[in-house]
Amino acid sequence: MSGLLSRGIVVVAVLLACVIGLTAAFGLLVAADYFAFATMLSPPFAALAAAGTALAFCFVAVIVGKLILSAMKKRARKELPRRIAAIIGEVFGTDLGEFTERHPGRTIAAALAAGFVLGFSSRLRKLLTFFLRR
Repeated sequence: MSGLLSRGIVVVAVLLACVIGLTAAFGLLVAADYFAFATMLSPPFAALAAAGTALAFCFVAVIVGKLILSAMKKRARKELPRRIAAIIGEVFGTDLGEFTERHPGRTIAAALAAGFVLGFSSRLRKLLTFFLRR
């Protein structure tokens, strides 16, 4: 437990250092932007132009982040049925396997009965096809 806690503290410290470094770098970028605009504009307008550039950069960062998150959500939605099927298989697969090994006669009888019922009733076949295609 203490190893996990110490790793968590190190991760938080590294993330905090990265955030501080990125904030300082962004501040220096805005200052350099201000000095570049100050050669062409009066100081108040240079400050406004630098602030506008910083806001535009933040806006672009937010848009890119939203695009990345939407792609991740789409991928997660596509993989969700596979994950659910895998979990169901893990949970019930061993129990059903053990049941079929213990009772092979009942298993064969149940499979034959289900096959007969589905072969006899077209309505049940359509219902099963509907559920399998969903």
